[in-house]
Formats: sequence, C-alpha cells, structure tokens
Amino acid sequence: MKPELLYSIADVINTNGDTYRAVVPYAKHDYMVQEGSRLVRSSCYVLRVMLSGKPKNHVRRAVWNIYEGDMDKIIQKMSRRDKAFAERMSSCKPSPRDVEWIVRRATLKSLTLKISNSSYYLYVGSDR
Repeated sequence: MKPELLYSIADVINTNGDTYRAVVPYAKHDYMVQEGSRLVRSSCYVLRVMLSGKPKNHVRRAVWNIYEGDMDKIIQKMSRRDKAFAERMSSCKPSPRDVEWIVRRATLKSLTLKISNSSYYLYVGSDR
C-alpha cells in the first residue's frame, strides 16, 4: 500500500466525520507474525482511529489501530470484484463509502464510521 493512500484514508475520515479522527504515526508499528513454527518480527504503518471528544463509557474502546497489511489484503480482494474501486485506490482518491468498507472489514466489524450518506443508517439507527 502506498503511504499516500493511507494518508488520504485518514483525510477522508477527518473531513467527513465528526465522531472519529484518524492519525497516521510517522514510525512503523512492530509486531510478531507466525511463520510455520516460529515467530518473526514484522513492521508496518498503522492507521490510528480515535474517538473524538469524551468517551461515553470508559469500558468501551476509544482507540483502534488498523494495520496497513490488513487494509492492503481487503483492498486487493475488493479490487478484484470492482474495477472502479481499483481505479480509485490506484489514484489515491477513495470515497467515504470506500473508506467505511475498508475500515469496517479490517476491524472485523468492531468499528463503523458512519461517514457515507447511506440509507442503511436510517434503518439501523445511530446507537451502534
């Protein structure tokens, strides 16, 4: 994944939503990956999405780290199905709906940004 795409995803989150804000730290995030029977150190950039303002409940999460590798896998899968999506990702101009899908799938549906104008949110409501 290009760093420009990661920064443009953060910009889309920051401009279209007021509930969450996104930051891309300068340093790469280190983590361990299992390859066969051993652990190997790996590093990649992280998209850090934070709940802006005061959290309603201190038990719930307020910060999500979304790894570049996870988002890259999802972008590759979605690009195979949708050529227009692939062109937007290659030109680093994602739409709010694209960003919402990527973040939702990368966090295993634990984070829903609600930044796109979809009629789905009229039926679901704003509590989740």
